[in-house]
Amino acid sequence: MKKRILSVALMCSMAIASNAQIYGYDSWTQLPTRNIYDEGLMNMHLRVMSETAARRQEIEAKKYEAYQLYGEIAVDAFDKKEWGRTIQFVDKALETGYYCGDLYYMRGYAYEQCGYITNAKADYKRAKKFGSTEAVYALERISKKDNQDADNRYFSK
Repeated sequence: MKKRILSVALMCSMAIASNAQIYGYDSWTQLPTRNIYDEGLMNMHLRVMSETAARRQEIEAKKYEAYQLYGEIAVDAFDKKEWGRTIQFVDKALETGYYCGDLYYMRGYAYEQCGYITNAKADYKRAKKFGSTEAVYALERISKKDNQDADNRYFSK
């Protein structure tokens, strides 16, 4: 019985002490709280988010312009059979983050013309992934050429 009385008295004193800590001020207006629905903070947050989105759109537009420019230069170099420039500008176009099967095909063909067959195969495979039909034929052409070279090496010994 004494334990119960003691525990009840202890609980009552703890409740009184906690109420004194919580409700120590005369009114709720004096409590040091922040309104999470403060319109000024929300408007500032929305403005920052919209400015960030606008900057991202601006950056993406500039990247796409660079992609188109480098792609056009690469096509011109490809048409003129300038393989080094083709590789250079296709690399720059692909660095923008936009990918195209035709660009991979052009770079693969330029690599093939320069004699870098393994690089050409890798680019033809990527171009095939992006739907380039020319890349499929180029891969077949390279595999036939490899088979003929292997046969020539085998029978020439």
